[in-house]
Amino acid sequence: MAAVRPHRAAPETKYGRVVRPEIQALRAVAVATVVVCHVWPSVLPGGFVGVDVFFAISGFLITSHLLREIDRHDGVSLAAFWARRARRILPAALFVIAICAVATLALVPSNHWGQWFDEMRASTLYVENWRLAADAVDYFAAENEPSAVQHFWSLSAEEQFYLMWPLLLLIGVAATRRRPRWRLRALGVAMGALVAVSFAYGLYLTAANPAAAYFITPTRAWEFGAGGLLALSAHTAVGSARVRAVASWTGLAAIAIASVTFSGETPFPGAAALLPVLGTLAVIWAGAPALRWAPTPLMERRPVQFLGDISYSVYLWHWPLLILVPFVIEREIPLWMTFAIVALTILAAWLTKILVEDPVRSGRFLTRRPPRFTFASVGVATLLVLTVIGAGFFQLRAENRKAASATARILANPPECFGAESRDPERPCSNPELRLVVAPTPSESRSRRNAPCKIIERTPTVCQFGVSRAKAQDTIALVGDSHAAHWRAALDVVVREKRWRGVSLTHTSCPFSKATEILTEPSSSECLEWKDQVFEWFEHHPEVTTVFVGQVAGGRGVLRAPGADNTELEIAGYLGAWAALPDTVERVVVLADTPKIQGRTLACIQAAIDDGRPAGPKCAEPRDGALDTDTALAASERVPNDRAVAANLLEHLCDAQRCYPVVGGALVYKDRTHLTTVFAETLGPYLLRQVERLDTAAKR
Repeated sequence: MAAVRPHRAAPETKYGRVVRPEIQALRAVAVATVVVCHVWPSVLPGGFVGVDVFFAISGFLITSHLLREIDRHDGVSLAAFWARRARRILPAALFVIAICAVATLALVPSNHWGQWFDEMRASTLYVENWRLAADAVDYFAAENEPSAVQHFWSLSAEEQFYLMWPLLLLIGVAATRRRPRWRLRALGVAMGALVAVSFAYGLYLTAANPAAAYFITPTRAWEFGAGGLLALSAHTAVGSARVRAVASWTGLAAIAIASVTFSGETPFPGAAALLPVLGTLAVIWAGAPALRWAPTPLMERRPVQFLGDISYSVYLWHWPLLILVPFVIEREIPLWMTFAIVALTILAAWLTKILVEDPVRSGRFLTRRPPRFTFASVGVATLLVLTVIGAGFFQLRAENRKAASATARILANPPECFGAESRDPERPCSNPELRLVVAPTPSESRSRRNAPCKIIERTPTVCQFGVSRAKAQDTIALVGDSHAAHWRAALDVVVREKRWRGVSLTHTSCPFSKATEILTEPSSSECLEWKDQVFEWFEHHPEVTTVFVGQVAGGRGVLRAPGADNTELEIAGYLGAWAALPDTVERVVVLADTPKIQGRTLACIQAAIDDGRPAGPKCAEPRDGALDTDTALAASERVPNDRAVAANLLEHLCDAQRCYPVVGGALVYKDRTHLTTVFAETLGPYLLRQVERLDTAAKR
């Protein structure tokens, strides 16, 4: 017979314990997995499931509280409920956002401000999850560096749950007021229906659009609802201590397995989220069984309970510290410093708990007054935080206006050796006056549009640039992904000089290839459909004689059989696409892909501007690390009849050792991989030179 150790039971209520040591332990497990996943991702690649643990806990606790109130008062005071939630959640959250806003102004280069302050505003208003979901389906927003408040997406989802869930319960109460015996059944049906619909939608969207599915509330609502169903069904823990001990260990094991085996490649939330959610519910259902071999002795240890007690503030602080520290030390965080950051996180969380969370949550000033006092206080605090964020936006706009004026003056009368001209190998050029010039600035570049292009067709999307069709001596097409689109400003110089009409058919994340790229949905299906439309379009437009193709090098690769060579498949894909063009296309010009920069390069440039140092040399990238294998370029060398030829302007961006993000005073990149329109325009004359040489060679 198993030995039973003395155990002090927590007070019981109809819908669960007032004090739940196992829930505190679950909070500790949840925040620990999230922190380890973010600090040491190789240790717990699936530690993001800690958020799902939090969601299930919240659903259980909030539903338990609401059911107790319904039992006592035959209803729920929405104002009182929301006031309690506001006192619990908002003080620490607003405090951390305010600190992040001030730190951003003081420490972070201004090229990040637009995105960061926008996310801070979204986090303050608890819509950060929808903001990130919108960015997830925006190709260029996907280039964003993570902000200091990105983790607020989960708090946004939780707050939205707090707004919706009590309304659902009130509807159930109102519907059964004359038949209170049916109340639990009615509430169970309503909760179960919501859980089923949300889970089904999560399955669908995780397959169709996983990037957005990860963040939005409808795909996550079932996790809260599952906790609510447990609260509705489990008045007290049932079953023997042994059964509950096994259930508790099983639940913890499920969370651990998910944390270790899941990764960024796991379709999530979808069906995979069942593992951590059901594991959490198993631990909650089991309670704290009083057996020596149960997990209860471990869960009740003081460090575990302490971490659970401060878990909310730990979650709030760990991510901003990880993101902001590199801006302080001006380099990546070394391994030893990650331990210091974890220690600092715990200290900051503890201080926030005792100085901010507890005084507001339990202080008499608000708890003994009507809810409107809480709402007014929250409104004032929120307004103050938004004011700080607004000050950041105001300063950014002022800087951008000043930078835009400076760029306009330069472009109106380009100085000698500006941009690509400074690296012309045939006519070496240097202008000392451009040593400290960066036009546009990294922040300003994000708002600059590509070269003008008038949309003339919608399926596929086709736009026209250069001279009009009536005046054109020839028609050329620019085809490919976004790395084709960023060449349009350079090609515009060519077509105007040659009196050509240009048409652009581009689709982000979709190189012009017969191979199937490794993409998530819906991008994969959209890419395949676009390619079919492009091939059909060319069949109906014999006036196009030359096609310029551009594509990213070193992408995710293409779908292939096990053991197949990705490089050869990519080359074959490009060759197949070019061969499939109609015979009216006489020539394919392959635009060699440009180098890439690191995530912190633009911040380095902005810091150099602020410090009055030359940004190009300071922030240059090693050539070997900036260049990926360009399989399209390799494919052009395998076309025997010179139908496909290459145009390579790499010498204007790199020397033998390094590639430069600022060339001749012109900012080369607006993000990690895409050229600025300003620099692309300066490449135009040199692309024209290569095109004319190709024309000459073709006439021989």
